[in-house]
Amino acid sequence: MKNILTNQNGMNIIGQGVKIILFTLPYLIAAILVHVHLPQIAALPKSVGFIRPVGYLLLLPGIILWGSAVAQLMSGFSKGKLVTTGAYGVVRNPIYSSVTFFVLPAVALMTLTWVYLIASIFLYVGVMIFIGKEEEQLTKAFGREYEDYLTRVDRLIPLKKP
Repeated sequence: MKNILTNQNGMNIIGQGVKIILFTLPYLIAAILVHVHLPQIAALPKSVGFIRPVGYLLLLPGIILWGSAVAQLMSGFSKGKLVTTGAYGVVRNPIYSSVTFFVLPAVALMTLTWVYLIASIFLYVGVMIFIGKEEEQLTKAFGREYEDYLTRVDRLIPLKKP
């Protein structure tokens, strides 16, 4: 199965990641530049400073989801297996989901800046634009097993039913 994933279907462990990252990266770089060089524009009102602890609370599940997804992907891909449990039982794209819904919003709240929320929106859009190609490749590689998985687990929103 590993051969099918890497050669016949044109897939590798990165999937559509390069396209998604290249789509999102300019917005993330812009967010960082605005945060660093124009903090008065990036800053949330001081009156919402009480939400900073929520950022720290969001960061923990984001890191856990991201880390477990990476570990599962590395293990499953090397065996040529479709991973549908653990982080992949919560959402089909947990690496992107963790950054979109937890890590970038956590950074925004911890730094009290709104610009990382914009980067998060662009990451979500990038995934929605490019992930369909990867899903087609996975359907070819795993057939009915992947089609069943599509009906059980949402593409990007954790614990939402498709």
